[in-house]
Amino acid sequence: MRGRKIIDRSLRWLSRLAAGEGRAAQLCRQVKDARLTYLGQPQLMDLFRRTKELEQQNIPGAIVEAGCALGGSAIVLASAKRIDRPLRVYDVFGLIPPPGPNDGEHAKLRYQTIVRGQSDGLGGDTYYGYQNDLLGKVQANFHAFGFKPEHHNIQLVKGLFQDTLAFDQPIALAHIDCDWYDSVKVCLERIVPRLSPGGVLVIDDYDYYDSCRRAVDEFFAGRGNEFDLQRRSRLHIQRRADNGLRMAA
Repeated sequence: MRGRKIIDRSLRWLSRLAAGEGRAAQLCRQVKDARLTYLGQPQLMDLFRRTKELEQQNIPGAIVEAGCALGGSAIVLASAKRIDRPLRVYDVFGLIPPPGPNDGEHAKLRYQTIVRGQSDGLGGDTYYGYQNDLLGKVQANFHAFGFKPEHHNIQLVKGLFQDTLAFDQPIALAHIDCDWYDSVKVCLERIVPRLSPGGVLVIDDYDYYDSCRRAVDEFFAGRGNEFDLQRRSRLHIQRRADNGLRMAA
């Protein structure tokens, strides 16, 4: 009888898991169809699954996104988190700042395309960096998908990362999507000291911009005893659970 109860509970859990995955996949398709993100379905599902894993493991802390474009990936994060877990979304909500001296030619050419007004938006839309009141647009996108920021513990923070990223609480997950060397570096410097044991960083541009890769590789050089680097659809970096005592006080 006991064995049967365990099997029944397992089957119910698997059924709920499958239903949750199905709803998440549908949401990711809707976000893509609405042209709110440059991420593909595998990357969006990775964010959903990672957040669900953190919830199941009771990893403490906020969820942070640095660089949100039109809010598509942040909406997926909001759908996966507990309503009481904070989601903090940081962006300039306008034209991105220029790359710096540590960025490569790829980044500089990309920025020149943007500032010349030649960057294409998703599906023929206006490029998000050219839109007036991008912050209001992202807020409206959250509302359209049923996640009113004021009711779901979501805060949108406008400004440069060096001016806005400051944390006095643990962080469970951070999605870092900010392209350039200096932006990635400041995110790592501000976020990693607060990353909970078992917490995860998802690095969006590691395989796309060499300057992002260099910032990450430099920061984590010699820290393999503290962090596991994992390959999913993108690079995931997880703080080892047995290294929690190394967190900043």
